[in-house]
Amino acid sequence: MKKLKSFLVAGFVTFLVVCFFGTADLAAQCGTVDNESVATVMIGSSGISMSPMVSYGRLVVSVSRPDGVVIGKTFESGSTPYIGLSDLGDKYPDGIYNYELRVISSLGAKVRREEGLLSSDKGLQSQKALTQSGSFMVQGGSIMAMGGVQETPARTLDVLHYDDVIITGSLCVGFDCINGESFGYCTIKLKENNLQLCFEDTSVGSFPTNDWKIQINDTTSGGASYFTIWDTDGGRRVFTLEAGAPAHSLYVEDYGRVGLGTSIPYVELHIVDGDSPTIRLDQDGSSGWAAQRWDLCGNETNFFIRDVTNGSKLCFRIQPNTPSNTLCMRSTGYVGIGTWSPEYPLEVETTGENAGIYVDRTDGATFKLNVTTALAQIGSVTSHKVNFVVGNSARMTIDTNGYVGISDDTPDYPLDMGTLASGAYCTTTGQWHSASSREYKENIRDLTTTEAMDALKELNPVRFNYKVDKEDECVGFIAEDVPELVASKDRKGMTSIDIVAVLTKVVQEQQKVISELNKRISELEKK
Repeated sequence: MKKLKSFLVAGFVTFLVVCFFGTADLAAQCGTVDNESVATVMIGSSGISMSPMVSYGRLVVSVSRPDGVVIGKTFESGSTPYIGLSDLGDKYPDGIYNYELRVISSLGAKVRREEGLLSSDKGLQSQKALTQSGSFMVQGGSIMAMGGVQETPARTLDVLHYDDVIITGSLCVGFDCINGESFGYCTIKLKENNLQLCFEDTSVGSFPTNDWKIQINDTTSGGASYFTIWDTDGGRRVFTLEAGAPAHSLYVEDYGRVGLGTSIPYVELHIVDGDSPTIRLDQDGSSGWAAQRWDLCGNETNFFIRDVTNGSKLCFRIQPNTPSNTLCMRSTGYVGIGTWSPEYPLEVETTGENAGIYVDRTDGATFKLNVTTALAQIGSVTSHKVNFVVGNSARMTIDTNGYVGISDDTPDYPLDMGTLASGAYCTTTGQWHSASSREYKENIRDLTTTEAMDALKELNPVRFNYKVDKEDECVGFIAEDVPELVASKDRKGMTSIDIVAVLTKVVQEQQKVISELNKRISELEKK
């Protein structure tokens, strides 16, 4: 019994939907069309011709085939729009074809400000595009007519009955139905000043019992006009169509694709609008979270994400004709710029031009990482010094004059070791200056002649070549063999200043001896 009731209700609702959403034929051979006609459409066996009834800059015609393939053609103002069988493709199947005519205004193109994009532009509420849609059948390689106009049989009396009723004509329900009611194509008509169709489910037990209601327009003077479905038990409108909505505000085609503003959706959700089609994500605060609004929008300037709540900031933007793989994020967590196959956490890839990363503070320095065909570059584009930082402290600095400082961010010489090397530096003449200031030293004492003489005796000069350059013979010392006085802690290197100090002390002592001998010779010569 439950199934029977559901079947009867479903059949009744089907007739109602036909009544509410049905459309009239423009001509016997034209199929279904919108009430507001854009063009007179004549369908012949080999094609469809269209005579526009409005002025237009362009007329775009889209045709959806039974297999889901969509064909589009654009006609400029003054041309005669025509869709022939050859336009449907090489192998077009039999079946029902849907078409849509969309008028593009003949007004001149508006220039959009780069910054504003929507806030002021949308306030102008640009006119919605005019559209007209319909359908036709292809069978056996030819276009067939969709059926002609049917005459409504004359009626002289209405029938009121208190038992099961079978009606071979149409049905009118409501206080304003009259004898001889004109039904047109309506099988069932509801007619009075308050139109509501209620569904009251009297099921008991575990059967679903929710009640529903279809309401047409407000019941109060000055109210709104709409078609709405109520969840009666919940007291909520769950679906509403407002009067005056543009053609195909919501369109679900037979492949499951949904069109908003179009009857020929190309993808699962297709939104069409003459000015910046937009999706708004609106967290309204009803669940306790802070309210926040975001917009996803696209137009001829860019695709962008807009933070509506915080001053409509455009925090993400993509310009039309951006190259493929401009920004790619892979499941590995790697990010590619210019490549779909990054091999590093961040990879910038180019061909035929330099690949660079630039970091720009508009009121300060601009930094770059760049590679050319011959070298890699790192540094500042603007006239700012470059710091190499370790532990958040500058450990090496390249100043704007080319001077390099090690642990010194204000180098005074081409190479300035700063306090890290006790002030050692290299001058502009290429001379190396070891740190020798008293301020860098402690435990200062004189080198004795005996220490210097003993060290000098143990020094063994040798000839050798370094392993990395077998052709260049050198003279010097072996660090492991030198006396303790001039040896380094690790016995791997030496400093020339140590040898100079030893030689200086020995030479000074020798000069004393020479002076003494010269004095004695002079005295002997006098005698």
